[in-house]
Amino acid sequence: MGKQSKLKSLLLYMYKQTYRVIYACSTIIRKTDKNKAVFVLSRSEILEGNLKHIYEELQAQQPQMNIHLVQTTNKMDTKLFKDISFLSNAAYLIIEDYYLPIYLIKPSKHLKVIQLWHAAGAFKKFGYSTVHTKFGPSTSYLNIIPIHSNYTHVYVSGTRMIPYYAEAFNMSPERIFPYGPPRIDVFSDGTARAHMEEIIDEKFPFMNDKVVILVAPTYRATGAYQESDVDFIDVFMQLSKQLKDSIQIIFKGHPYMKTSDLHRLQECHNIMLASEYSLNEWMLIADALVTDYSSAIFDFSLLHKPIAHYVPDMEEYRLNRGIYENVENISDGKIITSTTALMTWINNREKREYYDTTRMIQYNFDYTTNNAQRIVSHFIEH
Repeated sequence: MGKQSKLKSLLLYMYKQTYRVIYACSTIIRKTDKNKAVFVLSRSEILEGNLKHIYEELQAQQPQMNIHLVQTTNKMDTKLFKDISFLSNAAYLIIEDYYLPIYLIKPSKHLKVIQLWHAAGAFKKFGYSTVHTKFGPSTSYLNIIPIHSNYTHVYVSGTRMIPYYAEAFNMSPERIFPYGPPRIDVFSDGTARAHMEEIIDEKFPFMNDKVVILVAPTYRATGAYQESDVDFIDVFMQLSKQLKDSIQIIFKGHPYMKTSDLHRLQECHNIMLASEYSLNEWMLIADALVTDYSSAIFDFSLLHKPIAHYVPDMEEYRLNRGIYENVENISDGKIITSTTALMTWINNREKREYYDTTRMIQYNFDYTTNNAQRIVSHFIEH
């Protein structure tokens, strides 16, 4: 290890120890408030998806609960210390992604740390599953910052996923529960679904006569961590010139994609950037989904609509990032490896086209309804 690496490790260690000591002192001074819950917003500035559904269900089941919303950038700076004031006397911490503070401390025994995780199913590898890949964290970093540690409750889409999440989080499978993603409850709620469809139809009337193709690629790393050189933005800027007039592309960028990159798509008359509403809300009006390795396929499968995987870099991606199972096992979607085949697939889509995803749903989900209610009841009682 060079001098620069040693200095970086020393600074990480000092930051962690300082953070841990301040948190420990705060827990001594402040008594745990059994009615305090902290929700962490790390993927969006607004409450949506899994967090929104759990927030609403927690309010319904525990109206006395004092709920705090905290935004984080997961950076080791002075701003991160303010989170200690929220965590030190909380009874519940509810997250759906990486949250640095909980890996820096030894949590109070009274704190329940609930990880909802933003991705359903088990597709691309993450966490400890990527340690020995180009994409993954170094062992020297993990020795100081044990990522994904201290979770008391983890909720996944199905029993089949438990071993993968146990590996990714380096934790006991006994604390991982296959109770389903809360956000998919809206798919079985006829009133909520109709309301959302009406809102989007009224706001975007030009889509009424179009075949709407939702494009939702996964996050791709850059620099030394880059999995491959496939760029969905470049691909669809080229495809837009060859699509039928009946096709409308809705491009929903990953939360971590650069805004400047996404804005390049504004040059294309038949591509709209989905800056408003969540991915699952757009799924309700989409006629088909195009993605690569995104877990969006699992949610979308519940709607029985066509799915395509554009994966020309499959072998490279396997090597640099890794996937838990072959795409054919977890998805009923069409596997496409050329832009010509992708263009043909998109141009052949029709409005309100039915696609049988029954096997896929059964393979990836234990529960598809009332998930928020099931999860909140469980972590309150256990």
